Amino acid sequence: MKLRNPGTVANIKWTADNKFKYAFFAYGASIEGWKHCRPVVMVDATFLKSKYRGVLMIAVAKDGNNSIFPLAFGIADSENNESYRWFFRHVKKVFGTRKDLLILSDRHSSIATAIKELYPNTQHGICIYHMEKNLQKYFPSEAILSLFYNAATTYKQAEFRTYMSQIQQIDPKAAEYIEEEPPERWARSFHTNRRYNMLTTNNVETMNYVLRKARELPIMACIDYIQNKLQN
Repeated sequence: MKLRNPGTVANIKWTADNKFKYAFFAYGASIEGWKHCRPVVMVDATFLKSKYRGVLMIAVAKDGNNSIFPLAFGIADSENNESYRWFFRHVKKVFGTRKDLLILSDRHSSIATAIKELYPNTQHGICIYHMEKNLQKYFPSEAILSLFYNAATTYKQAEFRTYMSQIQQIDPKAAEYIEEEPPERWARSFHTNRRYNMLTTNNVETMNYVLRKARELPIMACIDYIQNKLQN
């Protein structure tokens, strides 16, 4: 991979008995191009379906042309504290940090733990689509979903409070559930950094779809498929 893609960073971690544990790779073109992207990193993971299972971790950004820009990939046994620490440690080492950096993800606790430890001064945003789906599951009300979306996307804090007050009147438990996450993490009006209208992790979900066939392959074949897919 390094020979075919100059500047690429790749690392594999082995267990004490010399068995594969983790893999990380970021292509040289991604490392070089990151400086021209908007300072928003979207992270997600998808399950692998081959014999040894595991998860494929993906980090993407958006470039100046508003196109999805792949940054880094990781393969691990599962989404847990140790695997995400390893992944984000490499992401930070390769891509560094930038002013007003935002990392956007779902509500997975291990992602939050890794970001808090490795990026203590970086804002961690929550995908409003994932919050909306959970809200729909536990509080299936079109009125509440509409008010939540309005609260998440409004630019004005006064309007945010009005929408949240209306949710409180309809169902106090729904409002309590939403407020488990501080508004700085999901509401545009409370966000301290620019989100560049990126309120969801749809971009990394799209990358998951593009690489969907890789999920069926053995690990090394999966890595080779990703390399060929992105090059083509």
